Amino acid sequence: MVRLPTNQELCLRCKGGKFLCGLSYCPIILKTKALLPVRKILPKLNNEYYGPSPPSLFVGRFGYPKVRLGPMAALNWENIQVVDEPDIWQTNMSLEDIVNLRAKLFRFMAEPIKVTDVTSSTKVLEITQEQIQSSSPVDLEVKFSKKPRLDINFNRFTQPMGARIKIDSIQLTTTPKVDHQVERVVNDSDLNAVSAVTELYRTEASVTQISRILSAGLLGLAKSRKFVPTRWSITAVDDMTGNYLRKKIQDYPEIQDFMVFHNSYLDNDFWVLFIPGREWHFDYHETWKKKSAWNLSGFTPGILTDTEGPNGRKTYATNTVGGYYAARLAVQEKLMQMRRKAAVVAFREVGKGYAIPLGVWQVRENMRRAVNNPHKCFDDLQQALRFIGKNLTIPMQFYFHKSPILNRKTLNAFL
Repeated sequence: MVRLPTNQELCLRCKGGKFLCGLSYCPIILKTKALLPVRKILPKLNNEYYGPSPPSLFVGRFGYPKVRLGPMAALNWENIQVVDEPDIWQTNMSLEDIVNLRAKLFRFMAEPIKVTDVTSSTKVLEITQEQIQSSSPVDLEVKFSKKPRLDINFNRFTQPMGARIKIDSIQLTTTPKVDHQVERVVNDSDLNAVSAVTELYRTEASVTQISRILSAGLLGLAKSRKFVPTRWSITAVDDMTGNYLRKKIQDYPEIQDFMVFHNSYLDNDFWVLFIPGREWHFDYHETWKKKSAWNLSGFTPGILTDTEGPNGRKTYATNTVGGYYAARLAVQEKLMQMRRKAAVVAFREVGKGYAIPLGVWQVRENMRRAVNNPHKCFDDLQQALRFIGKNLTIPMQFYFHKSPILNRKTLNAFL
């Protein structure tokens, strides 16, 4: 009897050169290479940093309602304009490019603070809130006594982030350039958070920028403002802007054709179906292909689904979580651009090449690219579904049983 090697044994046999795990890259080597330039620079900091901030910040969630927060800063000015703007990252950026870019972005963190203490007079807070409003990079001077730990953090909600450094003191050495619209909304303490987010979105501020400003406790009614952990603020902005667009879309005429869109990036395949309908509906399906990071067994995996009707959602999308709101926003933006409404079914199938999570921005940007790619039109729903079904790795009938839109209308006819 042949004993199959464990994952640990596979790594020892492979040493990053044979790709025995089935990936086209080694995650261990990728992380090590990304940290090499950081490893060379950290010892030279001598407990003091002087350099650029994108501008950006990070607000943690552990210990809530007390959280750690502070600005983020880069090792140098290279790619400083895009290092924390996934909305404008190019389609030719590989997973390795993104990890290398983000490994050089430090998180400067202060002592824990109550999320309601947004008007605290601490220097770290003042500078963080000031620099986060800037439309261009600013310079920071930071002193710290504890040696930074060489690391890069990955999670499924936010893009990768580099070393965390505890702040002793901080200075802002350049004057932030704040857009008039941002300044106006931040200073309007009679505007609730939903209205403030919507107003910034209407001025074409990126959802990433809006989520940072919300996270910094700068939006909402004066008595209601609070710091929002970064991962929560991202989904909150996707949700609030999506609800705003949903109400606008309802007033438009329905589309006339069955439209199919597609995009593949970072081994994430997205297929999107627009169905003529008198009201907005949205189904979002997410699954992992065989031999991928969360389906190593090779069996047909489960399909995670969340859905909503013309009145939106009343509860959190617990199955597909932040990805649901990111995907929904992308298709709503497209319908808004078309001045049309539709029922939408979106399919996300994740391959083995996506072994390192990069955050929900990837879902939003992948979907945005999908619905802006050339699309195919079909005369009826069966034709559209047959076309999509030929390209999915999970048989279409599995999706029928999960989708309220498809199950209700087409299961018997399609089979």
